[in-house]
Amino acid sequence: MLIRSLIFLIPLGLLAQQPTEEQQIQQLQQQIDELKQQVQAQVQAQQDGQNAASTTADTTGFTIRSRDGNFVLHIGADLQVDNHTFFGEGSSAYTDNIVLRRVRPTIYGTVYKYVDFFFRPDFGLGTTAIYDAYIQLNYFPWAQVRAGKFKPPVGMERLQSDDDTNFVERGLPTLLVPQRDIGYQIGADLFHRRFSYQVGVFNGVPDSSIGTDTAVSNHRDYVARLFLTPFAPDNESPLNGIGFGFAASGGNTDGEALPSFKTFGQQSFLTFNSGVVAAGHRTRVAPQGYYYLGPFGLLSEYGVNEEGFQKGAVRREIALRAYQAQATFLLTGEKKSFASPTPKHSFDPLHRKSGGGWGAIELAVRVSDFEAEKGIYNYGLVSDAVSPRHLHEYVGGVNWYLNRLVRITGDYGNTSFGGGAANGGNRPVEKVFTLRFQINFT
Repeated sequence: MLIRSLIFLIPLGLLAQQPTEEQQIQQLQQQIDELKQQVQAQVQAQQDGQNAASTTADTTGFTIRSRDGNFVLHIGADLQVDNHTFFGEGSSAYTDNIVLRRVRPTIYGTVYKYVDFFFRPDFGLGTTAIYDAYIQLNYFPWAQVRAGKFKPPVGMERLQSDDDTNFVERGLPTLLVPQRDIGYQIGADLFHRRFSYQVGVFNGVPDSSIGTDTAVSNHRDYVARLFLTPFAPDNESPLNGIGFGFAASGGNTDGEALPSFKTFGQQSFLTFNSGVVAAGHRTRVAPQGYYYLGPFGLLSEYGVNEEGFQKGAVRREIALRAYQAQATFLLTGEKKSFASPTPKHSFDPLHRKSGGGWGAIELAVRVSDFEAEKGIYNYGLVSDAVSPRHLHEYVGGVNWYLNRLVRITGDYGNTSFGGGAANGGNRPVEKVFTLRFQINFT
């Protein structure tokens, strides 16, 4: 009897444990919800992966880049430490020193694919100044628009990066062009980089100046530059490294500060007399060119300015002229160009078997000349007993590129003067040895 009862109750218990139709529907709905959540998580993870930014650190600095490349942020820096040692007759008038010549953090990048920006202050020499701050629209390859503070396109060596110049100090023609100015320009590289142009409008600043970040008058400087590299696309041609061009600017100097000029040893040499002001028209003309072939390089430019000055009732336009020619040769065989070379073997002599070496070694020589017309004395604008109107300069140097970012340069400069001493004499020859330690990643 007991066994029969158990046999009868077992099916009833099994029936009682089976889910109802409503419970089955709820279980299926729960499974569907869980699957939805899993799919949504996978889709979100995929989207996050597509939108994730990449971060890199290399010779261009630290870079944050969106996955599609439309947004980019670069962070870099530029540091130059200079040591000046004067010797020879007249050296007692100068002070040997060690200075932080340039201390420039740099931030630049791209937003929305077509708009670049660049910002670079400078804290060198105990000052604080904004050297570059501009935006550039790159939508049209034949007309890139730049606005802000940057280098006006006049002097070729001025347009060269401070870290790529062949010597610690630029040549004398660079004294006749602006360092930076605020304005806007249109330019582009065309025909497979065979031809480039820039035209711009700027506030106008004194020679070799970065200006005051404000306009001093309603007048503007108008600038244009054309530069050709007709054989650039042909890498096999010995003429591949030829580049030549012409730049000019015109404007008015009314209200501007007087220009200030310095020697290779960074000593002032042309001081205007009391009561002299900048007044009238200013024209700059600058033919320029270079040639690079393998490890060999030549660079030359000429500059002539016609500038208006006034003292009392006397107003005159004075011509200032300068030229330079420089030659370089990389002893270690790297290819020379307008930019700094990349050593075949970066400095790591203890690991030569794994690609290390001593870096790249370069020899460089330069001759440069500056002259102001004699009227600068005759009209009482400067004193011949204080300011020389003629300079002739020889510079020889060695550049040691430890790697793409680090460079040590030693330059000897010899500058002779015409005028600048009592009784019609000449200022003593300036002899200076300059040693620079430099790191740059931008």
